[in-house]
Amino acid sequence: MVKEITKQTCSEKPLFKANEEVECSNEANTQLLENKSHEIRTYMTRIISMTDLTLMTEVTEEQRDYLTIVKSSTKLLLKVLNDILDYSKNAAGKVDLEQVSFDIRETIDEVVNRFQVVAKQKNINVRFSSMDQTIPKNLIGDSVRLKQVLSNLVGNSVRFTNLGEVTVKVDLKELDKSRACLKFIVADTGLGIPQDKLVKLFMGFSQPDDDTNIRELGGTGLTISKRLVKLMGGDIVVDSKEGIGSKFCFSAVFGVPGEGGSYSSEQKL
Repeated sequence: MVKEITKQTCSEKPLFKANEEVECSNEANTQLLENKSHEIRTYMTRIISMTDLTLMTEVTEEQRDYLTIVKSSTKLLLKVLNDILDYSKNAAGKVDLEQVSFDIRETIDEVVNRFQVVAKQKNINVRFSSMDQTIPKNLIGDSVRLKQVLSNLVGNSVRFTNLGEVTVKVDLKELDKSRACLKFIVADTGLGIPQDKLVKLFMGFSQPDDDTNIRELGGTGLTISKRLVKLMGGDIVVDSKEGIGSKFCFSAVFGVPGEGGSYSSEQKL
């Protein structure tokens, strides 16, 4: 019996060592990506700044169009880079949620206002349609990560909506002295998504698709959003009809300030 246990222990040692080596390698890769991403972001920010300065000078309409494309493309690359970095952190389990007090309405207003200019250029409307009045004004949680999820969803909706509007709605699912569970709904009147493509939206890099729209709509942004929502104690689902529009819904749990309202999450991705 002792020999069998000793034999099993010896056979497990190489496995433990291999796991440690993989973890060290993943951590080193993540750190390298973080360092290089910082350098790349610095150069991209300079490109955007210089493009803005050039746009303030006397340029022809044709040149203005070219410069605008340079600026928008650089911003898109910057977003892709940030998504890749977040994806790497999520995969390595390095994302923790902050637990601080924030104004839920101000948080959502900030996200909606961020897309007003782009929406106006497309002649569509983006609005914060409604919020359950029984939701506390201040909640405890990570407002930055909440804004990241909402920005991914609202940004996708604005991008793929050419007529109509994009709305954000917040419902209250549950409320007690210490916690509030909210349901966020981002709806649009955009292109819609074929039913057979819905399952691919949250697959990140793992599932290439021949449909350019689906490839651009899905990818790392939605994959990261799904993982962040899970970290916030909820889940994200989508309902869509091709040619009619899409509705992304996700739930999240927040703390309620006050007596008995302290809330902390020890979860990690």
